[in-house]
Amino acid sequence: MLLDKAVYTTSMARRTRTESATGIYHVIMRGINKQLIFENPEDFDRFKKCLDNAKEKDGIRLYGYCLMDNHVHLLVGIGSDHIGASIKRIGVGYAIWFNRKYERCGGLFQDRFRSEPINDDVYLLSALRYIHQNPVKAGMCKRVEDYRWSSYADYIGEDDGLADAADILAMFSAKPQNQTKLFVEFMEEESDAGFADIDDDARSSDEKLRERMFHLCGAKNATEVQRLAPDERSQAIKLMRNDAMSIRQIVRLTGVPFGIVRKNGRT
Repeated sequence: MLLDKAVYTTSMARRTRTESATGIYHVIMRGINKQLIFENPEDFDRFKKCLDNAKEKDGIRLYGYCLMDNHVHLLVGIGSDHIGASIKRIGVGYAIWFNRKYERCGGLFQDRFRSEPINDDVYLLSALRYIHQNPVKAGMCKRVEDYRWSSYADYIGEDDGLADAADILAMFSAKPQNQTKLFVEFMEEESDAGFADIDDDARSSDEKLRERMFHLCGAKNATEVQRLAPDERSQAIKLMRNDAMSIRQIVRLTGVPFGIVRKNGRT
C-alpha cells in the first residue's frame, strides 16, 4: 500500500466513518445549501493556505485537490490526527476568514463532509484522475490542464508544490524522466468509474448566470444577496425567477435557503 500506517476511525455526529486500509480518503466539502464558497481568486488562494497549514500542523499528505465554486475535492492521507479533526480545522479556518472578509456569520460548510476510503493503489490513481477531470465534466474548461484551481499543475511541475506528487508519480515509472509523460496520458483517459460527488446540477452556464443574477439584484457576490433586506431580497429573487432561473440555480449561486427562494414565485 502507498501509505503504511495505523488506521484511524473518525466518530462524527451521525455514524462512524468507514476506515481506509491505506489511511487515504477522497473527501468532499461543500457549501451549506450548496452556496458558493469561493467568490474570487483570493478566496481560492486562502483555502490553499489552509490546506498548507494542515500539512504543516497535522502532517496530512495531500495527494490531490480540486477547488470548485461551491465544493472541494481532496485526496488526503491522514497525519497525526483523525481525518475528521483535520478536515474540520481546514473548514473552520477558512470559514472564519471568509466570514470576516464578507461580513457574514454562521456556518459556511455543510456540517458533515463526505469521505470515501481509498483501499488500494489502483483506486487511488482512479480517484485522482476523477478529481482532476471534475472541472472538464462540469463544463468549466475543455482540458484538465486549463483549470487553475486543482493539483494537476503540481504533477507537471508548473505550480507551487502544494500537492505531494512525488509518491504518485513514482507509481508510473522508476525513471523520473518518464513519470510526467505517463501521468499525463493516464489523466487524459476516459473514466467511467463511480466516485463520491455532491450530486448537484451545476452547469457550464453558471458563470453567466452569476453575472446576470448579480446584475439583476445589484449585488457583487452571494453574501451581499443574503444580506439584502427581506423585501429587497424577495424582489431580487422574483426578478431572477422571472428571468427563467430555476430555484436550484438561485439557491446554489446565492446560498439563500431553498424555502425562501421557493415562496418567492414569479410575478
